[in-house]
Amino acid sequence: MPTFVEATVPYPWPYDGELDVRTLAVVICGAQRRFVDACDGAAGVLAALDELAASVRGGGGRVVWVRHGRRAVSQPGAAGFLPERGDQGWDLVTAPAVGDVVVDSAGWDGCFASDLDHTLRAAGIHAIALGGFASELTVDSTVRTLNDCGHECLVLTDGCAPLDADLGARAHCSLTMSGGIFGALGTMDHLGAALERASTDHHADNHARSTT
Repeated sequence: MPTFVEATVPYPWPYDGELDVRTLAVVICGAQRRFVDACDGAAGVLAALDELAASVRGGGGRVVWVRHGRRAVSQPGAAGFLPERGDQGWDLVTAPAVGDVVVDSAGWDGCFASDLDHTLRAAGIHAIALGGFASELTVDSTVRTLNDCGHECLVLTDGCAPLDADLGARAHCSLTMSGGIFGALGTMDHLGAALERASTDHHADNHARSTT
């Protein structure tokens, strides 16, 4: 039976209804000191993302942390707010759990000069839910590239902490153009509820097969 996340826009997500926590990855962008300190409401977003990540881990899904930072010598044009690798502002604000993956990107786009796409494909990931900090830069850039690579992406609007609320809202709106050209928008609560339904259906199917 197909399982979709409720209230996603502009289309029911995932498009094929094949939601399974075991082939889902939560990608958290920019959970780094420089970005978290600069975003309003970041503490609440971080706590909610940590809770979602724990649930996905417990069900057999993947959690990927994307760390954005310029290389010290080779990227002089990236100087400014993007932290340099190894600086204090580049560090993650929370310790990834055992089994999580940390991917280092050389820019705002989590796929830029990184192994993100390869990591997801190698893990057999079917669907990706994204959130993070400085989200109008990190999440927005990353989801566009992941979509171009053929991944089915959901941006968690309540899992994003932008530097500027207006820019964050515009970034979300732009993802929904042309029927969801870059993916869909949804919330963590609705995703969690859909994963519970999918898990229940999976166990029921297994039980039915074992008793026939």
